[in-house]
Amino acid sequence: MFSHLNILVTVLLLTSILSFGFASMDTVPSIHGSDKTRMWVKRIVRSSRGPWIEGFKSILHTSESSCADEVAVLTEAIESGQEWALQMLDASSSFQSGFMKGNFRDIGMYDECVEVNGQFNHVSIRGKHCMVSLNSMSPTSTLVDSYDYLRIFSSICVPSSCNETHVEQIVNSIIANTPAISDLELEVSKASCEQVGSDDFSAGEICTLTFFVAVVVFMTACTICDFARTRKPTEASTLINTLAKFSLYTNALAILSTKVKPDTLQAIEGIRVLSTCWIILGHSFIALSIRPIVNTFEIYKWLISWASLYIEAAPLVVETFFLVSGFFTAYSYLKAMKSGRRISWPMFYLHRYLRVTPSIAAIVLSVTFLAHRTGSGPQWTALTTMGVENCRENWWINFLYLQNLVDPEYSCLPHTWYLAVDMQLFWISPIVIYPLCHWPKYGIGILGFFLLASIVTPAAVLAINGYTNRLFTARVDLGQIVLIDLFKFYMATYNRATAYFLGIFLGYDVATKKRQLTKVNVLINWTVTAVLVLFCACGVHFNYHNDFAYNRLLEVILALTLRPCWSIAIAWIIYACTHGYGGFVNRFLSWPFFRPVSRLSLSIYLMHILLQFMRSAVARTPIAFSNSLLIYESFIDLALSIVVAFMLTLFVEYPMILLAKIFVNSISESNPVTPARSTGNERQVNEAGV
Repeated sequence: MFSHLNILVTVLLLTSILSFGFASMDTVPSIHGSDKTRMWVKRIVRSSRGPWIEGFKSILHTSESSCADEVAVLTEAIESGQEWALQMLDASSSFQSGFMKGNFRDIGMYDECVEVNGQFNHVSIRGKHCMVSLNSMSPTSTLVDSYDYLRIFSSICVPSSCNETHVEQIVNSIIANTPAISDLELEVSKASCEQVGSDDFSAGEICTLTFFVAVVVFMTACTICDFARTRKPTEASTLINTLAKFSLYTNALAILSTKVKPDTLQAIEGIRVLSTCWIILGHSFIALSIRPIVNTFEIYKWLISWASLYIEAAPLVVETFFLVSGFFTAYSYLKAMKSGRRISWPMFYLHRYLRVTPSIAAIVLSVTFLAHRTGSGPQWTALTTMGVENCRENWWINFLYLQNLVDPEYSCLPHTWYLAVDMQLFWISPIVIYPLCHWPKYGIGILGFFLLASIVTPAAVLAINGYTNRLFTARVDLGQIVLIDLFKFYMATYNRATAYFLGIFLGYDVATKKRQLTKVNVLINWTVTAVLVLFCACGVHFNYHNDFAYNRLLEVILALTLRPCWSIAIAWIIYACTHGYGGFVNRFLSWPFFRPVSRLSLSIYLMHILLQFMRSAVARTPIAFSNSLLIYESFIDLALSIVVAFMLTLFVEYPMILLAKIFVNSISESNPVTPARSTGNERQVNEAGV
C-alpha cells in the first residue's frame, strides 16, 4: 500500500525539483518593484537555474525547430534578467504546502503565463501554459500503481512554439539531471498545453453560427408577428397566426406560467424538479473532484462518513426518472384508449423522437463546433478536447439512442446514456401496454414476466461477471475516486428496466382502478415506504464504505433489492399524492414554483453537466473541499442551468413541439381515423423521462 508518508516524501522530491528549476518568485514582492527587488530576482534565478536550464537545453541538443530557437532566446533572457522571462518562471508550478492533506495538483498561474509577449534579440516569444502529470516508467517499481492513480500534476510556462512532446522532453530531462529522484524512475506520463491565440473559423463553425443566428432571427420575426396580430387580430392572416405561435413572448409566458391544466398530476412535477436538483448535486461533486483540491484526503474521509450519504444515494434518483417515464407512457396511452381515441403507432414513436432529439442535436452542434471557443484555463484543453472529438466521431450514435451500447466510453455527451435507455424502453413499451389495454389478464402476465426478468437479470449478470452496485469507490491509498463498471453495468438497459416496468404497472393501476384505502392501510403504506427508503440509504452507505470487502453474495442481494425497493417507495408516493393520501407531502410537491422549473427539466438535464465541467475547466485556483462548498457550488450550477435551459427551451424545445403539433394536426385532418393526440398530461408525458 502506498502510505501517506511515502506519498509525502515522493511529492516533496518532485515538487522541490520543479520549484528549484522553475524558480518561482512567490516570495518576491513584485518584479516591477524597486531596483533592489530586481537584483534579488536576478540572484535567485542565477542560483537556481540548474535543472530547469538543463531541461531546456535538452531541446537545443536534440531538436531543430522553432521551439528550440525560442528556448535558446528564453534561456538568454532569463540569464539577463528580462522581466517577461522571469514572469514565465513565476507562472510555472512551485513548491506548495499541504501534501499531507492531499495537495498534489499545482496549476500555476495561467493568466500570468499567457499574458507573456516578450522580445529579446529580435525574437518574439509568447507564453504557453502546459500541464504535466508524472508516474513511474518501470513496471517493477513499487510506485507504478499508485502513480497511475495519484496523478501528481504540475505546470510549466513555455514558449508558444513548443508542443506537448517538447514539454515532456524538458521535464523528463529535469528529472534525469536530478540525482535525488533518479532512483524513482519517474517520467511525464502526459502533457497537455493550452492553445495560444485562436484559429480561423472552420466551415462547420460558420454553418453552426449561421444556423443559430437564423433561428434567433426567425423567432424574433415570429414575436413581431405575434404583437402585430394582438393589435389587429381580425386582420391577421393564417400565415401570421401560424408564425405567432412561435413567439418568444408568448412561449416565455407559457414556460413561466403556474396555471394548473386539467388532469395535471402536480405532485409529479415536484418529484421531477427535486430529483433533477439531486442529480445536479451529485454531478457537482464529480465536477468539483476534477478541480485542483488542496485537501484531497479529506474527501476520502468524508466519503466514508454518513455526511456523504446524499452523494452516495444520488444514483438511485435515476430510478425515479425511469419510474415516472414508464408511468406516464402507460397512463397517457390507457387514458387515450379509454376515451375512444385510436393511436397511430408510427406517430407514437415519431412524436417522442421529435420531442427529445432537437435539443440534443442543438447541443451536439454546439459542443462539436463552438464549445472550444467558449472558455480558457489551465485544464480547458484537457477537459474539453476529448468531449469535442467524441462528438465529431460519434454524434450519429446519439440520434439512434444507442450511446449506452455502442462505444459508451467514447460517447458524445456521456450523460445522455439515460435518454438512450429511456428511449429503448419506450420502444418496447407497446409490447406490454397494448395487451394491458385490450387483454388485461394477458397483459398483466406479460408485464409480470418483464418485471421479474428485470429484477433477476442485473443480479445474475453481476454474479457472473463480478460487478458491483457501487458507481465509484474512494481509494485513499491510491489517491483517486475510481469509477467502477460504469459502462459495463451501470448504464446497461437491463439494469434500469425494473423501475420503468413498475412505472407501467403504476400507470395502468391509476388509469384503470379505483379503490378506497382506510387510514390504517395508508399509515402502513407510508411506514413501509419510510422503511424501504431507510433500507436503501443504509444499504448504499454500507456498500460504499471502505470497510466493506467485496462479497459476491451480498452484492447480488443488494442488486435484487436496492433499485426495486427505491422504485416501490417512489411509486407509493406518486400513488398517494394522486389519490388524496399524500397530505403535506402532496401539498409540498404541488408547490406552484415547481411547475415552470419542471417544464425546463429536459433542458436542465442536458445542459447542467456541460456547465459544471466548463466551470471546472476554467478554474484558475485550487479549492478546499467541504460539505458547504459542495452545496454552494450545486446552487450555482442549478441557477446557471435554469437560465441556459430557459433559452434552450425557448429557442429549440418549444418550437419543435409546436412543429410536431402542426405536423400531427395536418395528418389528423387528412386521416381523421388515426389521430395521434395526447391527453391533458401531454407535456408531462413528454417530459416523463427527465
